[in-house]
Amino acid sequence: MSPVRSLVLVGASLCAGGLAALVYFQESDLVLLREHLNHPFALGALACLLMAWAAAGLRWRWLRLLIGIVAGLVATVAMLGGLLILSFTSTEEAGFVDGPDPYRLRLQKSMAGLGPDTVTWLSVRRDGGLLSREWDLGCFNDDDPDDGFDSVSWTGPNSIEIRVGDGRTFPVALDPGSGRPRSTVALNC
Repeated sequence: MSPVRSLVLVGASLCAGGLAALVYFQESDLVLLREHLNHPFALGALACLLMAWAAAGLRWRWLRLLIGIVAGLVATVAMLGGLLILSFTSTEEAGFVDGPDPYRLRLQKSMAGLGPDTVTWLSVRRDGGLLSREWDLGCFNDDDPDDGFDSVSWTGPNSIEIRVGDGRTFPVALDPGSGRPRSTVALNC
């Protein structure tokens, strides 16, 4: 393997590792990053595999072997860790509630731990093509049926009302300029 190819692979590995760290530690409100590039464990495993491929071009056999073993172990741990976390944090789409253009409310549901409880996640999305943004709005765990999510509705161009099982309502105002919620609601989350 040529030294240029090894350098390109090392650079690609560092970029993949940097992107993995960025999406793991820094939450973004851009929908493109949140939904399509938010795979830090897969990106970490890719970084390890690229580094092992780059090491194949090294002159010293012992260093090639050492880098290959370490990269293989780290990639395996990253993939298994990602699968384990995914099994406990997977969400399913529960629908959208259209609001005044360009806003929509997104509802997602997931299981709460190992029990029969369901957690409903709400977020507000401002559509704008590649620059679409989404912010967390609320989280409701039906562990206590009174705190379980019941409904959500738009009460104005920049205001939302969330209702829970016992009839309580939580008004949430949106910033008129950005669309970001000025407050969030969390019950048993």
